[in-house]
Amino acid sequence: MSDYLQTILARILRHLLKLLSVGRQHAKRVVFFSYFGSQYSCNPKYICEYMLEHAPDYEIVWAFVQPEKFLFLEKKGIKVTKYLSLPFLRICLTSRYIITNSEIPAWFPLTGKQTLINTWHGGGAYKKVGAAYQKETSGKQKRAAIARKNPCIYLSSSKAFTEMTLKESFQHTGKVLSFGMPRNDMLVRQDRDDLYMKIKDFYHIPAENHILLYAPTYRDSKKASEYLFDCPKVKQALSRRFGGSWSVLYRMHYFVMNQLPESDDYIDASGYPDMQELLYASDVLITDYSSSMWDFSLKKGPCFLFATDLDHYDLSRGFYTDIHTWPFPLSENTEELTAAIEHFDESQYLADIQKHLDGLGNQESGKSAEKVFEYLQSNQ
Repeated sequence: MSDYLQTILARILRHLLKLLSVGRQHAKRVVFFSYFGSQYSCNPKYICEYMLEHAPDYEIVWAFVQPEKFLFLEKKGIKVTKYLSLPFLRICLTSRYIITNSEIPAWFPLTGKQTLINTWHGGGAYKKVGAAYQKETSGKQKRAAIARKNPCIYLSSSKAFTEMTLKESFQHTGKVLSFGMPRNDMLVRQDRDDLYMKIKDFYHIPAENHILLYAPTYRDSKKASEYLFDCPKVKQALSRRFGGSWSVLYRMHYFVMNQLPESDDYIDASGYPDMQELLYASDVLITDYSSSMWDFSLKKGPCFLFATDLDHYDLSRGFYTDIHTWPFPLSENTEELTAAIEHFDESQYLADIQKHLDGLGNQESGKSAEKVFEYLQSNQ
């Protein structure tokens, strides 16, 4: 279907769907969906979990592309529906609040009495997104402009995120809640030590082992196998620098999950339902351009960048700031990566991390989920 036709259909469908909003609005119903209905995860999950504990009088609905896989949530008191079905649309359009972590379709209408909170799914300001990413078609840009007509409130993790991502890239002119990201509350507070053994038990990792988490971002030109590095060499470098034995968890983007070849060198953790729990339980993170580096910096853990296609990625995607100014040691091949690990200077790294967080205007509060709920209550 052409870009032009998609835009016309979005406009028509938007007007037709407003008919579903006729009727009583449920003031204490909140509809959640994460990554376009694919997961029970990220910031929406942590807001939901807080509300389940502190606001039992609210009706909570989650929407999934495959709702049959999430029926276990009903035991928590969560209603489950199918994402983008007619019942889902009817529920959304008669609910006071909708909370998600990604864009909503251009054809999705909201009334002035509703509040859409977009928590987004990345902190800091690293790789370019939205209008700053120049490969979007003119039709997609028009549909994005239509979607922005919906009354939307964004969460922000930092002043840089607000300015560069929300205002410049998303062209957001509405309200911003500078509370930080709910999924990062536990990383700020450091209050979930149970997760160390939970992850080790889940993956049968010896209790004495340290964990390296490798979490590269998605590139449509790369297969899962192309992200691999020399695990034995990296493990040896980690042992020489930090001591002990190491287990490696690979966390692929959900677009390429279930594609890794089996190996005794690493554990495929792509299907684990909560990335933040993996970050919390890991001793070292390796990524390339993923905003998980922001999350991990909140716990001051060593993070290394393994960017084998840096020149191409910089030209095709681009960054808000020069990657060489970030505090995370940067490598473009395995030899550089192992050298960076072996020569890691913890005191210098901690100073650089703090300077980085301060420079971006860190707004992570450790109480983001609580603050979001307080905002909902104050705007009934």
